[in-house]
Amino acid sequence: MSFSRSLRERSSRGWEECYLHPFVQELGAGALDRETFKFYLTQDYIYLIEYAKVFAFGVIKSTSERMMSNFTAAQHAILCGEMELHRNYMRNFGAEPGEACQTKQSLLGKAYTSNMMSVASTGGPAEIIAVILPCAWSYYDYAVRLRSQFASGLEDNFYRSWVEGYSSDEYLESFEWMFSDLDSLCQNRTPGEQDALWEIFQTSIEFEYLFWDMAYKRQISHSN
Repeated sequence: MSFSRSLRERSSRGWEECYLHPFVQELGAGALDRETFKFYLTQDYIYLIEYAKVFAFGVIKSTSERMMSNFTAAQHAILCGEMELHRNYMRNFGAEPGEACQTKQSLLGKAYTSNMMSVASTGGPAEIIAVILPCAWSYYDYAVRLRSQFASGLEDNFYRSWVEGYSSDEYLESFEWMFSDLDSLCQNRTPGEQDALWEIFQTSIEFEYLFWDMAYKRQISHSN
């Protein structure tokens, strides 16, 4: 197993806890409260804006034109593809994307995006891939599994476009390059340096769980 693929195995406990979180399971079953999903939409919209900025660091710190192109294409896919899915759902709720930008970012969301920005500003392209890969990879994996697990009820599921969008070949293509690029960047890394990359990856997985939990509880801060 390649180094990049092994990261999920090393983080399997947190990875599976995310998939089994009530938010993810209820979304797949079509049973998730719509106001809870609306809260998630606005918080995730803010998150994606900050997430896309991390890819800009990847462009700056790329070691080849091909890598620059990969980071640029992925950023475009976020801003013009993934966020469009959010915009469409917002319109179903009678809201416009501008309203999301005026929403206060949750304390947890701010901590998550601040961690990514810190890694991106101080690290190189390998560290940047390690911190952003868990979000993209886990969404694809969960959507593929939800699509299979809840196949019988997917047609009438309000969240069908979410499941189908994140389980699509197009979405996979937007981040699949990260595996080979990370493997290439880690060829000459010592075991200790590879462990440091895994810790970055693992921290993002932990933040992913906390983000699902924050959204499910509609929690802006600890006190609300």
